[in-house]
Amino acid sequence: MSFSKQLKQKLRSRLSILRRDKPAVLGFLFHGLFQDAREIAAAHVDAQQGITIEHMRRFIEHFLQAGYRFISPEQDESGLTDEGRYASITFDDGYANNLRMLPLMEEYQIPATFYITTGNVEQQECFWWDVVFRERALRGVEKAEISREQKMLKDRHHLDIITYLKQQFGDNCLHPWSDTDRPMTVTELQDFAAHPLVYIGNHTRNHYLLDHYSDTEVLEQIQLAQNDLLEWTGRLPVSIAYPNGNFSKTATSAARNSGLKSGLTLQKTKNRLPLAGNFTMGRFTLWGNQNIDIQCKIFRSDISL
Repeated sequence: MSFSKQLKQKLRSRLSILRRDKPAVLGFLFHGLFQDAREIAAAHVDAQQGITIEHMRRFIEHFLQAGYRFISPEQDESGLTDEGRYASITFDDGYANNLRMLPLMEEYQIPATFYITTGNVEQQECFWWDVVFRERALRGVEKAEISREQKMLKDRHHLDIITYLKQQFGDNCLHPWSDTDRPMTVTELQDFAAHPLVYIGNHTRNHYLLDHYSDTEVLEQIQLAQNDLLEWTGRLPVSIAYPNGNFSKTATSAARNSGLKSGLTLQKTKNRLPLAGNFTMGRFTLWGNQNIDIQCKIFRSDISL
């Protein structure tokens, strides 16, 4: 982070005390959960936010101490009030390393929601952006150049992305390297979903960016994931996290037609109850390479700079 951004962040943190903690639901997006910095440095996966177990603990304790209650977009809202202060922990994709979250959830007695890309779970294939990252990192390519390649691929059809990966890195490139980069297995997901603090949501079948595809493909991606999760867990999800936060009128309509009740984006906004019926819910992103407490104070603020 640049010096100017650091100054701005500190200013926002100090000003946040003037107006913060109004009744709302603050959603938070996570992907991987890492043991420590060494696991991140191994470069088996694009660490994205770089959140370790210790970062997560500090985040949870900050909001509990500030009087927030952790909830899930998937839970029954009958016990919640419009005047409450709530936080929601959500994980996208379905990495096996998310299983590390359970001891923290049990320790603090808080729920979390895990949005699953069911095709990767069923096929036990890595996520395509991780393949690009680890293969290029192995070849000594700089992070900025890897990011440009990932961004370029986002605009392609998913099937074309897979073809590109195999041409570049070989037919076996989607095979996991370790527990760090692999998705959960179906059995792991089933056991995980049975825990009362764990909620499972829809993240499509193959992580299609839903504003890039036809109406038929969008509906199919959502419905196939619904079918998979019902078969595996015995329960239909009631919320979807749009891959990459990308949504459209087609996507929200398809979600409703598939029986879903809400949708999560990456818009940096707070949410009001009820969550059911809101298909453009906001979520904030926490970064492991920045001060956790300062970020949390800014998220609680109602002042924009």
